[in-house]
Amino acid sequence: MAEPSLYYEDNNPSPLHLVWLSFRSRMPAMVALSVLLFLLVLTLASPLLAPFSPAQQFTDAISLPPSWADGGNMAFLFGTDDLGRDMLSRLLIGAAYSFALPLSIVIVASSFGIFLGALAGVDRNFKYQFIGQMFDRILTVPSFLLALVIIAILGPGLGNAVIAITLSLIPQFIYSTRNAVHDEWQKSYVTASRLNGCSNTYLMYRVILPNITPALVMQLTVALSVAIMDIAALSFLGLGVQAPTPEWGSMLARSLDEVYLSPWSMVLPGLALFITITAINVVGDSLRRSIKQRMDS
Repeated sequence: MAEPSLYYEDNNPSPLHLVWLSFRSRMPAMVALSVLLFLLVLTLASPLLAPFSPAQQFTDAISLPPSWADGGNMAFLFGTDDLGRDMLSRLLIGAAYSFALPLSIVIVASSFGIFLGALAGVDRNFKYQFIGQMFDRILTVPSFLLALVIIAILGPGLGNAVIAITLSLIPQFIYSTRNAVHDEWQKSYVTASRLNGCSNTYLMYRVILPNITPALVMQLTVALSVAIMDIAALSFLGLGVQAPTPEWGSMLARSLDEVYLSPWSMVLPGLALFITITAINVVGDSLRRSIKQRMDS
């Protein structure tokens, strides 16, 4: 028999749990998060899930429609392209280049950009102010155009495209982080912490950073969407991922000449890009709203 509790126990959820409760209450956010988690699992398991090699050609199944359409074949669930390559296999393997690779780019760019932006926002020395002003000038150039300039210098190719997009995203993180830190640095609670003898490191990680999280989450969301679009656009122009490597942008470019004969070869990679970017934006915006709601409460 369980003994009755003689003491009152106040169970207060942690701040992270409160954010999750607020996020979970938003149905579109949970649907978008499920889509992203499903996409991540598919990306990681794509070598095992892909029924064929993405470069394997079936000469007896050229421009085969999806299995649910007339003339489709269950062996090729999403049909084949104009060279007889399985569309499902190419979409699955292409997710590594169109989703996982931009995610890695954003992680690297945000690590450098947030660190340099925090230094420029806290330290008022000339060298950090010079860094901030220099990147302000760079930001006047659109990220995709900046990536094209870097590609023109380094040459086309997947590796150079990754370098170009990473370098074009770093100034955005520096700018947003520097401005957010600078705005918080002027507030009274930071001044009180400084008067109590807190170091700049403590102020940054324990005082300022928790309060600029919504701005960083929004910037991460925008950067990930931009990275996905830039990878796809560079590959579409033939400057990024090179044939026969499957990537959703290069698959779109390949399907232009066959859009009337095999429209599924354009619709499927385009739909994959649309769903991915929409899910990322919904998750990022909902997470920002949940964090801000907890901070205001």
